[in-house]
Amino acid sequence: MPYGTLRGIGLTVGAKSAVLQRRLQIADWIRQYGQMRVDELSTALKVSEVTIRGDLTYLEEQGLIVRSFGKAIAAKSAAPRDRPAGAPLTKAQLVPMLRRAQALIGPDQTVLVGPGPLATQVIPWLAEIPGLSVVLTSAEAIPLARICLDARIHLLGGEIAPDSGMIEGAGALRMLDHFALGWSIFEADALSADAALLLAAKPAERLAEAAIRRSTRSIVLIGNPALSLERRTAQLGLAGISDLILPGLPSNRLRDILLGAGFRPVEAEGGSEAHFSSHPARQRGGVRAFGEAS
Repeated sequence: MPYGTLRGIGLTVGAKSAVLQRRLQIADWIRQYGQMRVDELSTALKVSEVTIRGDLTYLEEQGLIVRSFGKAIAAKSAAPRDRPAGAPLTKAQLVPMLRRAQALIGPDQTVLVGPGPLATQVIPWLAEIPGLSVVLTSAEAIPLARICLDARIHLLGGEIAPDSGMIEGAGALRMLDHFALGWSIFEADALSADAALLLAAKPAERLAEAAIRRSTRSIVLIGNPALSLERRTAQLGLAGISDLILPGLPSNRLRDILLGAGFRPVEAEGGSEAHFSSHPARQRGGVRAFGEAS
């Protein structure tokens, strides 16, 4: 959804939505004009300069602008791009996410592991599930899978991307038809304000869309629980995804987006991760929907 469409949604859906819309407007203006002063933004939006400075701090943290001597300047990184620099997850954040993904997957299934470092780290956790057949989508995942898994391991056919080691191209997409996928596991950097999962690159988007359509269930591990205002060339819609796992409680706006898309929060004993599911069936491994009887 373009920024202009977002601005047209209206500001009557609550204070948090109004803040988001104002920040999107600021980012759009700065991108359009190159730079704007704090006082100009304050006058145009009829809010205090203190409020504007808070908005600019947020936008700068998102990599959309650079602040300098009372002005906000469009950052070069605000143009559509592939994966941005981001803080890696700590072990305390990562382990509960991987444990939750493991708890969802039953025995004797074919599991596709998508490209990227976050998705790849689920491989050791699959070793404890009997009878799995694992499909890899990255050449870089092969050594880890061979060390950890006592299972049938398949490598998706296609071209190997020189930068990421991902298997991509039309051959990779066609080869998906050879597998009866029970689960597919992918990663996303964040969820955007227009309800799209931000991915590393277009080939990852095409692979995820095709694999999720062919899978009975799907998991997306999201690296950031905050809503992102970043523009990205590669993004994935929420339709067809059954389970989303985040490293912590999501922001209120992100939670609202997920609820509006048909996801419900799911709880489990302990763990700092947040799990949302669109699948109606009871989860295994002690995981249940909020409000569901124990």
